[in-house]
Formats: sequence, C-alpha cells, structure tokens
Amino acid sequence: MELSYRNEPLPEIDRRAFLLVLLITLAATFAFWEFTLYSVGLAAAILFVAGAYRMPALGVAILVNGLNLIGYLTHNVETSLLMIPTIVVLYTPALIHYVLNHRLRWKSGLIPGLVILIGVVMLIGSLYSPLPSQGLAKTGKYLATNLFVFLATTLFIDDLNRVKEILKIVAFLGFATATISILYLAHTGMGDVSRFALPSQNPIWFAREQGIALLATLFLIEISRKTAVRLIYLSFALAMLFLIYMAGSRGPFLALLVSLLLYFFLLRRTNLGRVKKSAFVLLTLLLLRFLVAVGPADIYTRLTQLFSRFDLTTFYRLRAYETAKNLFLENPLKGVGTAGFARFDPLGYPHNIFLELASEVGLWGVASFAGLVLLAGYFVIRLLRNRESTLLESSLSRTLFTIFAFALINAQVSGSINANQQLWFAIAGIWTLRCSQVNRLRGK
Repeated sequence: MELSYRNEPLPEIDRRAFLLVLLITLAATFAFWEFTLYSVGLAAAILFVAGAYRMPALGVAILVNGLNLIGYLTHNVETSLLMIPTIVVLYTPALIHYVLNHRLRWKSGLIPGLVILIGVVMLIGSLYSPLPSQGLAKTGKYLATNLFVFLATTLFIDDLNRVKEILKIVAFLGFATATISILYLAHTGMGDVSRFALPSQNPIWFAREQGIALLATLFLIEISRKTAVRLIYLSFALAMLFLIYMAGSRGPFLALLVSLLLYFFLLRRTNLGRVKKSAFVLLTLLLLRFLVAVGPADIYTRLTQLFSRFDLTTFYRLRAYETAKNLFLENPLKGVGTAGFARFDPLGYPHNIFLELASEVGLWGVASFAGLVLLAGYFVIRLLRNRESTLLESSLSRTLFTIFAFALINAQVSGSINANQQLWFAIAGIWTLRCSQVNRLRGK
C-alpha cells in the first residue's frame, strides 16, 4: 500500500474506547463476586470489533493486548484463546471496509515478504510433521494472530496518528486489566496469591500484555503536556510493574527491566539530565525493594532461583534447548516438521523462538525469522538516528524499539512462534513508521 504522511493536528482518541474500557472493568469486577458472565466475553469482543469500522486500531489492539480481559469475563483462559478466530472473523470485514473507503494500495517490501514466507514454511512443515493435525493447528494460530496482526496493522495505518492511536488503546486496555487485578488483590489479599493466581490467567501471557501496556504508557507520558495527566499515567505504569512482578514470570520481568534500561539510558539519554537519571535509578531500586517487601516470599524466591540455583522449570527448558539443537543438527534443512518438537519433548515447544523454528522447519524457517528481526532492527535504528525526524516520529521510534526489544527478549525464554503477536505488532509498527517517514521526506 502507498503510505502517506498527513501533517494534521493529532486527533483525540474516540471516546467510545474509554467507555468500553470502563464497562469491561466494571463487568469483570462484578464477575469476581460469583456472577456468571460467560456470554459477556463474546458480547465485549463483538462490541470492540464493531467499533473497528470507525476505528480500526481497536481490532488490532484487542488482539495484541485484550485477550486477558476476555479471559476475566469468561472465567476461562482457553475461551480467550477461542476468541481469537472470532475476533479475526469479525474484524476482517471492518478492516476491508476501512481499506476500500480509504483507497489504500498494497506496498510490497522485504519485511512483509518475510512475514508471509514464515507462514508458508510452517504450512509446508505441517505436511511432513509427525503430528500433522497439530502442525496445521499451529500454522493456523500463526496466521490468525501474528500474520493477521502484521497485515492488519500495515494495511490501515496511513499516517503516524494511527500508530499513536493503537498505542493509546493498548495502554488503556492495560489500565483496565491492571485495575481489575488490583481490585482482585484487595479482595483476596496478597497472602493467598501464588504466581498471581488470578481467575483463568496464564501468568506468562498476563505479564506480556501488562509489559507492552507499560511501554505504551511511557509513550503517553512522553507526549503528554499536562503534569497531572503524566502523574496518572505514571501511577498506572507503577501498578503494572508491580503486577508483572507478582506474576512471577521471569522471562517477561527480566525482558521488561532490560527494555526500561534501554529506554531511559540509551534511547532518551539526550532528553534526560544526570539528575533525572540518578533519580530514576534510585526510584527503581526503591520500587524493587518495595516489591520484595510486599509481595509473597515465593515470588521473590522464584525470580532469584534463576541466578542462585537451577530449579525444575530451568532444568526442563535447558533440556528442551538441547533437544531442539539436536533435532536441528539431525535435520538442518527442513527440521522435523511444524509442531513436531512435541513428539520428542514433553514441553511441547522449545520455549526459544529461534530454536523452535530451527528444530521444526529447519534452516529456511530460522533464516527467514532471523532476517526479519535483523531487518526490523536495522530500520528502527535508522529511524532513531534520523535527525530529520519529527517529535512524534522520534517518540514512536523509541516506543516501538522498546516494545520490539521486550518481545524479542521474552521470546528467547518463553516465546512461541504462534503466540507472539506483540513482536509482530512491533515489527509492523516499525515498517509502517519507516514507510511514512520515507514518503514524507520524498514529499508524497
């Protein structure tokens, strides 16, 4: 598609998004007190996607950062996964409607080609997989989440304000999830929480979604001009950091800490003075000490076990890494087939996205993904170093790079090729931002 840059005032986000966030928060809060609201999850998804006819960013954001809300409402984490095809089916006509009305044209490029190539390689890999039905299911999940998020994002973003719009909604979905979670903690008491055992919440998925919402919140803080609004956003960011710690998932927690260090000490080094940087370091240390003091002891023990001694989880993952490496060396060109790793290891997948592709679809798959990551990294670095960037472009570049780093780091220890929509969203954002900037500089 031909992307254009519109030099217009930044629009305010649709008020319906705020209303929906409020309604979902209230509905889910009531659900904790034994209300059976299984049908509300479907109704909420339909309501969200219907809004995409006027605001396509809503559909992308719900796929990237809204599944935990659906899990709350339905009391079933598996139901939230089943909502993915429902959202895709409902959102597709809305996306087509928007694209046709705005006369966007497809713009080919190496990044979109690599994203599609990975899906094709996975589909071919399912044909010779020892578990063909699982291979087809895994490929279908990739197409319905990662590929769909990428294509949907690149199709309807025709100016930088659309990228900003998605990040706003992602942040506010995180606010809703954080509000519900804090209310639940207040209701049950933190003493009864083990790895943040919220109803029907996978702690890894929960921490991922809260992590990307926190990073999107930093973008809102950066572009906001009102001190009071910044403080409100900061309070939500601190709450989300606390909840990620309570989730007890080491991959997302460590990935977030590294991403925050990159953001404050590398990406914003020219914007923050020594006093502010020192204050940030002190605040971070105090906050971490606070988390240890108020959180359950088993959470702190679990997080530090990775450095003090190997626990059972670490043992299983190291064994899975070894298995994946051996499978790749035995079948370097084509691997053992999509989802075939589950035939050789009880974990089901190696929990490392590079080893997963290498072991299951061989050199073609892992080379395609590595090329995608390197190309996206190259483009975002070019965006960050471009001295002709506008303030909005600079802020978006910093945010997308941070989200990209967070998702990529997390994918090395707990990521799966078919459940990493945050990474594919970041790559899509980087790609469309670069296209917008190139077209603007060319005067298109």
